Amino acid sequence: MDIESLYHSYLVQKENLRERDKEVFHASSAGTCLRKQMYNYYDFPQDTKDKRVQRLLRLGTIVHEDIEKAIAHYEDVNSDGNEQVFIEDKIELKELNVVGTYDVGKLDVEENKFTLWDLKTAATYTWTTVFGRIENRKANAGRNYKYQLGTYALGINQKYKVSKIEMYLLWYRKNDSFWREQLVSPEYVEKAREYWVTVNETLEDCGKFFEDELKPGYWDGVPYQDYECGICSYKSICPSTITVKKKKY
Repeated sequence: MDIESLYHSYLVQKENLRERDKEVFHASSAGTCLRKQMYNYYDFPQDTKDKRVQRLLRLGTIVHEDIEKAIAHYEDVNSDGNEQVFIEDKIELKELNVVGTYDVGKLDVEENKFTLWDLKTAATYTWTTVFGRIENRKANAGRNYKYQLGTYALGINQKYKVSKIEMYLLWYRKNDSFWREQLVSPEYVEKAREYWVTVNETLEDCGKFFEDELKPGYWDGVPYQDYECGICSYKSICPSTITVKKKKY
């Protein structure tokens, strides 16, 4: 019995059963390449993930689920009526055609303040670009995740009418389970709005002709960051010639 292949088949089946809304944009893709957004929107087939990538993604899901269960348990035991905790709560921005589900939120009813957390599991390389030595950090490290949080904040503002939102990325390093909390600047709320306006304008301008009009390397935002091409799930059909070799740490 080939257990590795059996487990891989199981993970592929779980992925195929996962339902995603079509002809909308997803908050989890905030800040990414405009061309990739169009591929997603029109439901182009994605490249098949290899076995190792599937297992790493599943590991991240398991960590998410455990932390969310712990928070739910805490809320059951410690709820005082002034604090509302939300787990896997959905947001919708109809005017921007965006939907999403954030990990964890807490509403302080008395202060009308919302605290938002999104968990990110990271390999050593990504961790180093965010928290490593100064010479190894990258200016835009985690940028897309900050746009993602900004998108959630837009939806939360609409849904709960709060006066203040604090946003945090919870980073979990997969190789040793080290943990860091990173405060995200409120400027990313407006940056996220501007990004989704650009995405929708691109959809309106290009429509289904985006493959001819959104030429990689010629449009601002295609891709937004050059490393995206190397990990893109559409790289087998996209004509981009950008390739990036990751430095090993």
